[in-house]
Parts: sequence; C-alpha cells; structure tokens
Amino acid sequence: MSWLEFVPSLAVAVAVLFGPGLALGLSIGARRLTLWAIAPAITVAFLSLLAIVYGGIGISWSLLPVAAAVIVIAVPIAIVRQLLRGRIGRPDRPESVLSGWTVAGLGLAAVVIGAQLVVGLQAPDRISQTFDAYFHLNGIRYILDTGSASSFDIQGLVLPEGQRPFYPAGWHAVASLVASSGIASIPVAVNAVSVVIAALVWPAGCLLLMRSLMPRSRTAALATGVLAAAFPAFPIMMLTFGVLYPYFLALAMLPAALGLGFAIGQARSLHGSGTLFRCVLLVLALLGIAFAQPAGAFAWAAFVLPLVLWRAVPAITRLGGVRRIVWWAVLGLGLVAFAGLWIWFGRIGANTPWIAYTNLLGALGEALFHGFKASFPSIVPCVLALIGVVDLIRRREKLWFVATWAVSIVLFVVAAGGPSWKLRAWVDGIFYRDPPRLSALLVITAVPMAVFGVVALWRFVQRRAGSRLAPGSATARALAAASLAVLLIATQANPAMWTQLGLTIRAYTDAADAPILSGSERKLIERMPEHIPADALVAGNPWTGTPFAYALTGIRMMSPHFNSYLYPEAKIINERLNEALEDPAVCDAVRSAGVTYVLDFGGYFKDAGETGLEIDGTTPYLGLRDLAEAGVGEEVDREGDAVLYRITACD
Repeated sequence: MSWLEFVPSLAVAVAVLFGPGLALGLSIGARRLTLWAIAPAITVAFLSLLAIVYGGIGISWSLLPVAAAVIVIAVPIAIVRQLLRGRIGRPDRPESVLSGWTVAGLGLAAVVIGAQLVVGLQAPDRISQTFDAYFHLNGIRYILDTGSASSFDIQGLVLPEGQRPFYPAGWHAVASLVASSGIASIPVAVNAVSVVIAALVWPAGCLLLMRSLMPRSRTAALATGVLAAAFPAFPIMMLTFGVLYPYFLALAMLPAALGLGFAIGQARSLHGSGTLFRCVLLVLALLGIAFAQPAGAFAWAAFVLPLVLWRAVPAITRLGGVRRIVWWAVLGLGLVAFAGLWIWFGRIGANTPWIAYTNLLGALGEALFHGFKASFPSIVPCVLALIGVVDLIRRREKLWFVATWAVSIVLFVVAAGGPSWKLRAWVDGIFYRDPPRLSALLVITAVPMAVFGVVALWRFVQRRAGSRLAPGSATARALAAASLAVLLIATQANPAMWTQLGLTIRAYTDAADAPILSGSERKLIERMPEHIPADALVAGNPWTGTPFAYALTGIRMMSPHFNSYLYPEAKIINERLNEALEDPAVCDAVRSAGVTYVLDFGGYFKDAGETGLEIDGTTPYLGLRDLAEAGVGEEVDREGDAVLYRITACD
C-alpha cells in the first residue's frame, strides 16, 4: 500500500478523532486553539461513554449511530447555551495576533512528526512487531464482530463468558470506528489513528499547554512546533515500545488537559469569567484521558499538584483563626487522600517484571538528557530544557512549573534506579514500574521547559543586539527564521533521533527475520480464507505471530493472545496435539473445542519492543509442532517455513 492510498484512511481517522469533539466543544463554546486542542479528548470521552450505552442497549458500533448521537447531543447543548448566554462564564476570547503563529507551529510539528512516521512505519499497512499488538488489533476485530466497543465487553476477546472486568477501551473505540468505515484494513486503520495522534493531537496539546504558560509569545508558538517533534521518547518511541497504543493516546492528550488546569490555577480569581467553562472542558478532557489509560489522569494530578500548593499555601497562610486551621486540615487530608489513591491504584503494577536497571545517579543523568539505557542522549532539546529551568529560577518566575518538571524527573528516577522494590511500587506502580513509560512521560514537561529555554536565549540575543534587532524588523524576522531552521536541523539530525527511528523501522519490518510476523507468514494468513471456512477455529503458538490471523482475516484463533482463557481444552491441545493418535484424550479436547486447523510458524519470536524479558514461548506449545510427521495433520498451504495444517487424526 502506498502513502497516497493511505490518505483516505488518514482523513477518516482525523474525522473520527476530531469530529465529535469539535461538534461538542463548539456547542459548549470552545473556539480556535482551545477547541482544536481539546477536541480529541472530548471525542474519546464521548465515544467511550457512548460505547458503554450502545453496548448495553444493543446498538451496533459503527459510524452512522455515532454520528447520530453527536447530532442529538450537540444541537440541544448549543441551543441551551445560546439561551443562557450571559448568565454563565464565557470562554476565552479567541486568539488574534497569535493565531497565525499557532497555525505555523502546528504545521511544523505535523510535517516533522509525519515525516518521522513515514520513515519509521515504512508502509501504511505494517504491523507492530510487539506482543501487545495482538490484543489491540484483535480487540478491534472483536469489536467489529460483536458490534460492541464497551469497556465492559472488550475483555471477551480473551476471557470466557461471564467474566467481563472493566477495561478502559477509549483507544479501541476510536480505532474500531476507523476500521468500520470499510476503506481500511485493521492495520491501516491503526496506523492512521497513530499518525493523527502523533502529528495532530500531540502538537495541538503542546501549544495549548504553552499558551497557558506563555500566552503572548510568538517565539514560544514556533519553538513548540519544533520541540514537540524533538524528543525520541515521545511520540515516536511509544509507537515502538510495547506497543502501548492506549497509553500513547493518553499522553498525547495530556498536555491539553494540563493547559486547561494551569490556566485555571493561574487565574487571579476562581470566580472569574470563563473558569466554569474551562472546568467543564477539563472534566471532559480528564475523562477522555482516563478512558484511554488511567495512568494519564494520575499523571495530570501529579503535575498540577505543585501549582495547587503554590496557590493554596500562601492563601491559607493569610487566613486567621479557625479558618486557617480548617483549611490546613482540608489541604492535609486532600494530600493524604491523593497519596492513598495513588498507591491503591498503583497495585496494578505490583507484580510486573520491570526492574531497576541503574542507580539513582545514573537514572538522574538519563532523566536530564534522555539517554535511556546508555542510548544516545538528546543533547540539544535537553540543554534547552536545562536553560529553561535555570532561567525560571533566576527570574523567580513560574517556580511551580520547575517543581512540575522535577516531579516528572523523580518519577523516572525512581522507576529506573530506585533501590527498593516497595518504593518503586508506591511511586510508580500506577505506571507498572516501567522505565520506558516514565521516559515518555518526561517529555510532557521537557517540551515546555525547552521552549522556555529557547525564549530565554532569544531574549538574551535581543538584549545584546539592542535596536538592531527591533521586534518585527526584517533583521529580526530573518534571524528568527534562521534560528528556527538551525533548531529544526539540530533536533532531527542527531544520533538519538535516528537511533530511535532505526528501532521503529525494526519494529514494523516484514522481513524474513521479523521479530514476530514475517512477510511470508502474513501472506499465508491472508490466504487462509481461501482454504478455511469462515467459522473455523485455528490453533497456533500465540508468541510466534499466529494471533494476527484473527485481526487480518476474521478467522477465530483458539489463542488470540498469549493471555487467553477462552477454551479450557487449550492446554492439552497446545501441549499434546501431536500425540493425538496415541492419546484419545487429545481428540476429545479437539472435538470439544472445535479446533480443525493449526498455524505453524515455528518457534522463533522476539518482541521488537525490546522488553528484555526471558519468555518460554516454546515448551507450552510443543504439541503444535511436527504434525505431518506425527500423522496428525495434513498440509493445506505453505509460504516459506510457515505452514497451515488441517487436523486429520480426529476426523
């Protein structure tokens, strides 16, 4: 598939991710950058809630019912808002002088990140060679098959009837709508959503965040466009490691929510015009983030906490008597409650295998220069971020944001170099104690801090040049354009970025030695409908890429994921199918489950996400090997070393 053929899928992904949010945000009263930046989070919140409602009442999940719901909800809201106009807080006045610079910043980021993804993905229909991709791509197929994208239903992909725990399915609701359009296969739909999130959602949020920190700086708008694409750890690494599509979406939406939170927290009065409006948008944004990945909502709270304390402590200190005691108690109880929730939700990471791989000092160096696990550091953007830190401290401006930046540093340092398992569980359990997740989170604060550094350097140059560099002069414009070009080249043509792009290329390869699914194996999968009934059930070692058969063809797999518990007979089939002629219990299990075919992709596999885990993906599936030699199965189709067998021993 060519990139030109990819354009319609990309357009559908833009419409799905932005359309509902733009309509609903516009009806509430959002405008221009605020509307554009917050629309994806509103979309995810709306689609996630709508999917639960539709799943409960039996309405099939597709574009038309979703579009109808958008109209039914947006129009009345817009009417009510017009009737109440003047009685409720108005939204911000739209940008005027900054609008053109904002568009330029958005365009810069979109082009650069888009180019990175073209290089990294190599083709629009490539599949991530990572173990988590099984669940996400097959989850989309499951939604298309069942007609439900509810967070209470999607676990039916891997769990038996009656076991339906809640799983935040915001990303799956979005991606499945793109796939339901019929113009894109599931891999193409997934990649279209990824490109839109990385190239459009993320930069818009960064610009809204920067506007809350430096509302009138044109330099900041342009620098944000370049620096949003300057850190390898996000967005490009999150499409390589894992692959963590839901977490990737949550982090991309996080800057917009932070921008709203910082705007509210910096307001002179919380009773001022527009505060209620921002609060409504913020609640919707946080709901969208939580439905993508709840860790993102907790990260928002941790990043906003320094500003809350910065405003609350002086305000409480100025109070007198009993009121001061009461508000100190309220603040203290609030902090204790937040810490308790952080640790309680962090139990999800209590048993994860990710270990600390360095000491505290080494982790601090990695956090400051983004050189993770001895990879190349991101010198230019990280030096700019440190300049920003020094400048804010020197001028005693926005010191609370320096503390926010420090929070992200601490979270990573504890995950990568924490000396105590319990400490790492308490601090980073909600992020599964996983250093790569925290390295991506670092970028959320590093981008605006690096922008502060750029603005500080530009301010220094202007002071030294004096009248020769008057704002708006031809000389100033020429120097600004040249500086921007140098910054762009310096952040892109560096070993750190190209090393990460190399890892991404490897994670989306379809070569013969691909980590999980080779090109020949995929060709065999795509021919399966020519040989197999649509209602067939197929066995296969899930570590070797066989689960992708469900996403690519719709043919059911006995093991659609390596953590699948659909069939109690799976264990005996996986371990002893090649003994079916000697052991009648094997054929009993085969008939009970209804398995009729086997995909044999050998025993080679390697997660391209570079998790470093030692996994035994061979021993539990030895029964699926050498079926023809054992007289248990006959070859139906072959592509290279990949073979499709029909089980004959149990006829």
